[in-house]
Amino acid sequence: MANFSWSWSRLKNYRACPKRHYEVDIAKNFKEMDSPALLWGNQFHDMAAKRIADGTPMSTAGHDKWPGSLNNMRQNGFDITVELELAMDANFQPCGWRDWNKAWFRAKVDALAVDGDGRYAVAFDWKTGKNIDPEYEQLSLTSQVLFVHHPELKEVHTAYYWSQHSTEIMATYQPTDMVKLWAKLMPEINRMAEAFRTTTYPPKPTGLCIRYCPVTSCQYHGKGSR
Repeated sequence: MANFSWSWSRLKNYRACPKRHYEVDIAKNFKEMDSPALLWGNQFHDMAAKRIADGTPMSTAGHDKWPGSLNNMRQNGFDITVELELAMDANFQPCGWRDWNKAWFRAKVDALAVDGDGRYAVAFDWKTGKNIDPEYEQLSLTSQVLFVHHPELKEVHTAYYWSQHSTEIMATYQPTDMVKLWAKLMPEINRMAEAFRTTTYPPKPTGLCIRYCPVTSCQYHGKGSR
């Protein structure tokens, strides 16, 4: 049997609709529908990565606030990494992203800055949507996997940067903050693991079924809960 693993996006998708999560994320019978917002998000991530890595100018005006600042931070002694893929096993030990039989949780960090002493870090998640809707669980989980891979870290500053608004929302975490996070999340992750073990993924019909779900085999596709 394949190893159970999850990420913030998988947890979010499971909450929204277990069946859609299974069909798209696990069985991969269907793909997410392309949209202008998704295409713009991919374009922005690519532009930001190049801006930070080698100073390539952003091709769109007004979106360079943090990508440009991170490029400058590199010049001042910070270790900067972009598009970072991190994973840990169920014992909260670091492992490789592609350790398929070992990785339990995976997280992507769009940009990471670590100070010269290696004790403080700033992690960014680029957001390209129109609505400012911070999800602090994701920022907490990013901090957790960074503490696992960099045990010398004393503090992680995390931030969502909304490119369309040129604004950010930040949250700071220390290793001791992780206890509260897992006390809240573990019961839900255990239910998610049991669903994986038994392949039990019931549909959860909502208005999103009508136009925004790619799972055409579902009885609620195009109808929702009507």
